[in-house]
Amino acid sequence: MFVAKLSKARILFFFLLFSLVFFTQAFSQSNKPQWWFTYNHTGRFADRWSYGFDLNYRTNGLVPLNSSLTAARMGINYHTNTGFRITAGYAWFGTFASQQDRIWLHENRLYEQVQFNHGSGKVNFTHRIRIEHRWRQLFTDASLGETDVFLTNRYRYLIQLDGPIPRNPERKTSLRWQVANEFFIHNQEDIGYMLFDQNRTLAGVMISPTKTTSLAVLYQLILQQQPYLRETRAINSIRITLFQSLDFRKKKTIIREEVPVVD
Repeated sequence: MFVAKLSKARILFFFLLFSLVFFTQAFSQSNKPQWWFTYNHTGRFADRWSYGFDLNYRTNGLVPLNSSLTAARMGINYHTNTGFRITAGYAWFGTFASQQDRIWLHENRLYEQVQFNHGSGKVNFTHRIRIEHRWRQLFTDASLGETDVFLTNRYRYLIQLDGPIPRNPERKTSLRWQVANEFFIHNQEDIGYMLFDQNRTLAGVMISPTKTTSLAVLYQLILQQQPYLRETRAINSIRITLFQSLDFRKKKTIIREEVPVVD
């Protein structure tokens, strides 16, 4: 009787969550999960235009912190009244290289993306295509003493689903389930024997105490190819993202609910 009352979307969510747990146990090669912390901010200042930025920090452990990456990204968004959002922006990424006196390897990116949101019943669907032009600082020798900057391009596709978790009338905080998958295609880069060198699968909950603020707590399974070892590494990670969406418009002729999207 209980199963009969579940919508198809919730059944899909629990199935994917079970699959993630199973694959984690089957493919995990690391006892320490990664932790990703993100602050994601958007501001709508016109019907067609908004800005956005996010700050990222990643660590391979909490006690003690073992920093692996930090990043900042910003962009300008153009909105249509049909659910499309077109973005162009810049990002800086710093990869922590502990082998060499704890230095950072810098990466500068220019990116363009198209995002499309649509709904089916109470479930939101998000599709995002992103193109990244990456100027990456990499080591050029086995001794890790010299670095150089290389330009590569990367193409990403993400699909995300989210839907409501039932609540009683007394609870003001809204809860939503969220699942997503994203894969990466590289160009002008030696990634070995695979074209798709990375895949990310996510599942978790979105907690929204207010209409402008949400907290996403997601489990993420990363399958990442190791080209020189000719093997695929499974990485477990927990993503905690604080979303803040503000609207500064005095008059609103385009009214579409913004869907928080993992980044």
